[in-house]
Amino acid sequence: MRKILEEILWNIYYQTENGIGRRGDARFFILNSVLKDMHGFSAKQLSAAVYDLKKEKLIEKKENYEGSVLVSLTEKGMLRMINFRFRRLGNKKEKWDGKWRMIAFDIPNEYRKGRNALNYRLKMGGFYELQESIFLHPYDCKKEIDDFVKLFKLENYVRFGLLDFIDNQDRIKIKFGL
Repeated sequence: MRKILEEILWNIYYQTENGIGRRGDARFFILNSVLKDMHGFSAKQLSAAVYDLKKEKLIEKKENYEGSVLVSLTEKGMLRMINFRFRRLGNKKEKWDGKWRMIAFDIPNEYRKGRNALNYRLKMGGFYELQESIFLHPYDCKKEIDDFVKLFKLENYVRFGLLDFIDNQDRIKIKFGL
């Protein structure tokens, strides 16, 4: 069952940043048929999974003024997806493009929860801690960082950079097996 839940969350996450807009009650039918075709899940399994996601408050539905229904991730659902994404970053093995992704932050104490959460996710994602609040990663991670920063409302305190070179990078390359 966990596999189905994860697949539905991934599907919503990738469809659009704001959710999937559909007319009437066809919103889940369309999502279900896509997943059923791709993964062979039964309609009963998908219906139960969607029910569980709503019950766990990972997805929500909203009707706009036109009568369209928007199925989107809740904050809790977005955080779950961000966690999935950061875990995958830690296991990423692909051809390196020669560029370093740098995340630097100076987050005030009033946002300590967000700062601690960011630190935790960067370490979970296998980022290299260059200094206390500067991390490096060899692979594209901008979407993960942007989604996290937006969710925790840290836009004013976190910077993302793309570097061609950093001194002492030979040691960092070894850490990432490059």
